[in-house]
Amino acid sequence: MANILVRPLYEQKQREFGVAGASLTRFQDDFIAAVNRAVNEINRRADLETRLTRITSLEGSVALDEKYEDVLSTGVSLNLHLMGSRPSKGAEQLVPMLERRFIDGISDMYYDLFNLREDADSDDEIIGIAGMN
Repeated sequence: MANILVRPLYEQKQREFGVAGASLTRFQDDFIAAVNRAVNEINRRADLETRLTRITSLEGSVALDEKYEDVLSTGVSLNLHLMGSRPSKGAEQLVPMLERRFIDGISDMYYDLFNLREDADSDDEIIGIAGMN
């Protein structure tokens, strides 16, 4: 399991939202808040064994398996939208789709983890009817 690095996710969101110049400082602050809001939502809904920790800078990582990077990325985009950042031209109507994808992604995470726990708890014995010859 590899963690999700924060800096590459930030750079991808800069491109997605077309941010440059003087607005970078505000966007960086909003990005950190958006990651933390997505982390909070994942912690509440995904029933993780170990809670994800909030970030304080663009350095480091989020301790989430990289196979769920799309879920975190969607949550960050959604929260950036809700905080007032606007995506590149043509993507203005994304909020309802992002909400659905984020919640569905967290639900998928929950069921992945549930199934892993079930597999770990299951017995290898086969239960059958005794005395049948």
